[in-house]
Amino acid sequence: MNQFQLIQKSGIVLGLLAILSPFSIQAQSGWTKTKKEGFYQLSFNRFSSDDYFTLGGEELKTNQFTQNSLVFYGEYGLTDKLTVIANWPLQVWNGFSSTETVSGLGDLRLEFKQALLKKYLPLSISVAPEFPIGKANNFAQSKLNDFESINLPSGDGEFNVWTTLATSFSLPNAPLYGNLFGAYNYRTSYQDISFTNQIGLGVELGYKIADLVWINSRINALTSTQDVPVATDFVRGDGTEYTSYSFGASAPLFKGIHLSLNYRNYADFFFERKNLYSAGTLSMGFYYERKPKQP
Repeated sequence: MNQFQLIQKSGIVLGLLAILSPFSIQAQSGWTKTKKEGFYQLSFNRFSSDDYFTLGGEELKTNQFTQNSLVFYGEYGLTDKLTVIANWPLQVWNGFSSTETVSGLGDLRLEFKQALLKKYLPLSISVAPEFPIGKANNFAQSKLNDFESINLPSGDGEFNVWTTLATSFSLPNAPLYGNLFGAYNYRTSYQDISFTNQIGLGVELGYKIADLVWINSRINALTSTQDVPVATDFVRGDGTEYTSYSFGASAPLFKGIHLSLNYRNYADFFFERKNLYSAGTLSMGFYYERKPKQP
């Protein structure tokens, strides 16, 4: 059996969409935008790994898997207490070293965040439906055998809804902030295959250096609400679990435009890696902040 067949027989692309998931990349905070305030970011992410963790947590070596993605993220204040958020992979490129690279549009996540407390200890609740408009089936042809192909989707094909409760703080006399959140992902099904719901947790700290460069550090964790002993569908991320950590920095460039850099990797602090490729992800992006003029 060659390595390409091993990938297929082992169901080794289970965690692809967990790698792509924008949920764990963006911070969840208790703050909402003021009316007409906006934040818009375009980022490029690169991930490459041959270390796969199975549903049972065992580590396997496979062909090198590489994923690149171009992602839009935007926030807009509909009112002073209600913010709409869009998180959309505009293009995702997937491929193994033994296959061609295939690409496609990703799923659109549209989030509505309502402020519950805003002044002293910001607290928000958000509901985020994720629409399966990406390519749920996207087969890559093997470079080794013309008769073999493997499904590397850019969307998971299911409709799901994240519900998130988040709180934040900032210090009055120091450029320091913190975020803490908990979330529940209600998953549905794809082609009569039901998926297990998920719980997400996260914490973030940020600090501004020399009144110029923001730096931050985050820990995110994801677990399933039920055991998934058998991979019922090998491309939708069912049963994926992990703890991830990341470091980021951003600096102003020109008239509200900022450069941002981020590095993210996986560990086993809270939940052990399961059904996932594990390696560092590098991200670079540009974002623009629009603040309404004060009357």
